[in-house]
Amino acid sequence: MARDFGARLKEAREARRATQQDLAALAGVDAMQVSRYERGLGMPAADTIVALANALKVTTDYLLLGKSAETEPRELPVEDVLLLEKFREAQRLTGADREALVVVIDSILVRREEEERVDRRRRKAS
Repeated sequence: MARDFGARLKEAREARRATQQDLAALAGVDAMQVSRYERGLGMPAADTIVALANALKVTTDYLLLGKSAETEPRELPVEDVLLLEKFREAQRLTGADREALVVVIDSILVRREEEERVDRRRRKAS
């Protein structure tokens, strides 16, 4: 059972593009424990299973029992778990703080697009 649990835990974590450290931080457990669980070297306590499932946005049934039609990992609007958590926190911002965050995000995205354009031109010129 521990080996199957570990494989499903790792699969769900990787599907969310989270590291073991990311998952540990979100679930409030030690990263070494996440590694042990994923390798099938032990089973977490029930409250830890719930915390891991919540952090990964899957059901405890999925982690414990495996895939079925009603226990597939839910699709998230953002695959990066830490980024998703930050967006959830940011939703509580109001007024100027929220607008400032949008401006920062926009500026980073515009800068990245410009960097990609420059890279494409350089490759084309080569």
